[in-house]
This record gives sequence, C-alpha cells and structure tokens, in this order.
Amino acid sequence: MIGARSELLLLPLLAGVGYGLFYLYAIGDVTFYGPPHWGAHLTEVSLERIFSARSTLMFEAIAVIELGWLVWLVSPLNLFLTLLLAGLLAANIHGVLYIRAHPGQCRVGGNKGLLGALPAMFAGGACCAPSLILLLGIPGLGAFSAFFGWLLPISIVVLGLNRIWQHRQGAPAMFATSG
Repeated sequence: MIGARSELLLLPLLAGVGYGLFYLYAIGDVTFYGPPHWGAHLTEVSLERIFSARSTLMFEAIAVIELGWLVWLVSPLNLFLTLLLAGLLAANIHGVLYIRAHPGQCRVGGNKGLLGALPAMFAGGACCAPSLILLLGIPGLGAFSAFFGWLLPISIVVLGLNRIWQHRQGAPAMFATSG
C-alpha cells in the first residue's frame, strides 16, 4: 500500500518539476549557453525592478546564476507563476491517477474520469503555443497574438477549477496524511 501511495505521488511530482523547468526554459529564464561559467550576479533589488514586466505576465530578472552551461535568470514573479502552474499541473495529474486507481469512489464512472486530465494536458499552451505558432509560421499570427496574454491566467483558472472538480469526485488532497 505504501508503494502504491509513493508511486501515486512520484509521477505527479516529476511531471510538475519537469513542466516547471520546461516553462522556465520556454519563457527564457533558463537557458543552456557555453562555454561553461560558474557564478552569480545580483542586479538592483527593488520593487520597481521585481515588478518590471518584459511582456504580459513575464517579469525581469533580479539575478543571474550560472551553473556550467546552465544559466538561470532569477525572477521572483516568474518563479511564483512557475510554481503555481507546476503545482496545479501536479495536483491535476495526482487527481486523475487517484480517480483512475479508485473507480468505485468516483461518481463519473468508467473511463470518463480520464477527461479530468484534459486541462492538465493543455496547460502547456500557456507557454508553448505562441512558440509553436511562430515555428509553424501561421499567417494569422497577428489575430492570435492578442490572445496570448490570456493563456496563462486561463490555464491557472482551468487547472484550479479542474482540481476542485476532481476533489468533488473523490480525489483526496495531494499530500493528505490519512490513507
């Protein structure tokens, strides 16, 4: 039973960490650059600098950390949004796995419980859809560009509402102490 519980937590946590790292890479806060350097640099730390936006819901860095080829531009607000998205994604995946493993407790029944995974699967659109459309070179990019600023808030709201729905279907809190 303990093994099943740890597996039920391990996959969502790994998915959340992986998504968080990928999100930071997609918005340009984490990059791989050579030749390797080691060090840290701190810029001016002020509220004005922390809240300075480089685009919609993407904020300026206040520090640079170089770990070999990995360069991390540290922005507290980008890190907060990353943790929020990654946490919601992990919680949604946990809910789907729990509902799938305990179909008798779910009021949806059958394989319909997997529908709860759709918001978690589409959460990647918050950071990656604009890049994908640019890569594909879709001519209507101008029409879509006004919508890109709404992808992140919509993803947060949809993931939050979906997790509430999963909880009402019988999924426990992710780190519930009782089995």
